[in-house]
Amino acid sequence: MWFKQLLSKQLLSKRLWRYYLRSAERMMRLFHIINITFLLGSTTVILVLISLFTPLFSQVIVYLFTLLPLPHISGTAMNSPPTAYVVLGGGLTNDHNNQIILNSYSLNRAQTAAGAYHDLPLPIVLSGAEAPWLGQWLIEHGIDGLISENASMNTCENARFTAKRIPLRHVYLITDSYHMARARRQFALNGINSTPIDAPLPVNRDWKKPAQNLTHSRRAVYEVAAYLRDVIRPQMDCRQAKEVTSQQLLTPRGSVTKTSSE
Repeated sequence: MWFKQLLSKQLLSKRLWRYYLRSAERMMRLFHIINITFLLGSTTVILVLISLFTPLFSQVIVYLFTLLPLPHISGTAMNSPPTAYVVLGGGLTNDHNNQIILNSYSLNRAQTAAGAYHDLPLPIVLSGAEAPWLGQWLIEHGIDGLISENASMNTCENARFTAKRIPLRHVYLITDSYHMARARRQFALNGINSTPIDAPLPVNRDWKKPAQNLTHSRRAVYEVAAYLRDVIRPQMDCRQAKEVTSQQLLTPRGSVTKTSSE
């Protein structure tokens, strides 16, 4: 009898020992996975942080933006050729005499529009509170017959009010490459197809100039966040076209204070 009890205890001890070994093995595997995940995650974070100071990060973001699908657009808009340039304002600033002027973002967009116009003359639609200053610059550089929409204060309103200001199906859209995906999406939501023409940022990417690359990276991060916001939770401050009269669209906002880039 005592022998059977001893044997039973030995068998139980062996089972417990095997269970302990299996548990220990599973824990070791789990710790191994956690360790690898931590190392990979840490390495990824470090590489991303380093890439912010190189041209690589912003170039990847711009490329990914080009892959984003647009909302459904009618077949007519898809098949129509571009009939106008639409220039989106990028902000205003003040000069040394405290006079309102185009900031570097808006100036680059005006210069890009002028270059495109000289290659292919089409009507130019200026959208945003910056429109009077954009128009003045273009007129000074030999381009007239401009169409202005002066009331919009953000990208969503750019699209809505441009669609109200003039019937358009397909346009050449001029803004910077980071803003382009968000802008094209808003124009598509308002039935306007767009072909992008990228305006440069005030500073260039340069592997030898980390500060300039960081400017591009900040711009890229901002636009990623803004695009996700527009998709997940559209702007509450985007007025409907019916809330603005045609007269308001035509009225220059002469008392506009300086604003930052969109």
